[in-house]
Amino acid sequence: MDPANMDPAKASTCTTCTFSEDNSNYWTANIYFKSPENGTYKRVPQMANVGISQNGGLTVYYMYPYTKENKVTAFKPGFRMIAGDPNLRTGTKTNPNVCHRCNGNGEGFAPCDSKDTWAFPPKPCPGGIRSTVIFPSCWDGKNLDSPDHKSHLAYSGGGTGGLGYGNCPTTHPIRVPQVMYE
Repeated sequence: MDPANMDPAKASTCTTCTFSEDNSNYWTANIYFKSPENGTYKRVPQMANVGISQNGGLTVYYMYPYTKENKVTAFKPGFRMIAGDPNLRTGTKTNPNVCHRCNGNGEGFAPCDSKDTWAFPPKPCPGGIRSTVIFPSCWDGKNLDSPDHKSHLAYSGGGTGGLGYGNCPTTHPIRVPQVMYE
């Protein structure tokens, strides 16, 4: 959506978020199961988080910046970003901003920790799969977008992903709200 022609947050008249003031526009990719027998794909149904009574969807979190010294700048109109890599077919611990976990075994709630896998779980998950996407929290302060929708942003604390611990790099000194999808 071109923000010069339409601002989704201003044009929105409804929300599915708990906070009615949140009219942001979120998008997430669908997950498909590929049959090992014949190579066909079947869309994996999306379920709400445990305890949330809704049909499908995802939960969007705005994560706390972890220190009181971190000043957070709101997203500017027209700001865009993505996390992850749509061409990546296997996970990697060196870029832990997308992770997966089998639900239903008392695994806890911390995102992308040692209980998660960076690729999809290699076994059936009767309680479903919790997929987590963690977005960067440091902005260059100039560009609302970039050709790859990523390079105007960086992860704090070493740049390898995860939640916003640590300082922003000098190339991306402005802390923005850290968004996390489940």
